[in-house]
Amino acid sequence: MTAVPFTREKVNQCICPSCPVESKSQCTAALLSAPKQEPLKPADVPGLFCSSGKAACQDLDFKKDCICIACPVYMQYKLAQSKPKLYFCRQGAAA
Repeated sequence: MTAVPFTREKVNQCICPSCPVESKSQCTAALLSAPKQEPLKPADVPGLFCSSGKAACQDLDFKKDCICIACPVYMQYKLAQSKPKLYFCRQGAAA
């Protein structure tokens, strides 16, 4: 398994913002509506947690189902073999 790079290309492939865990998050909504600066900073992006680690937003609902296994980044980087395997927004970056 190769570490996932934190790049605009990978952020654009990421499905974290559509995840049920983040769907009711006001923090995520605010980040999604804010303009993105260059270079990208993980604290400004509500996703790609497999690369950047735990979410800065504190209002995520971890009782909801994670959709990481449907993500193209998850498949491309074979993250089913990583630790953690899911809920990167809660558990940290894939290693």
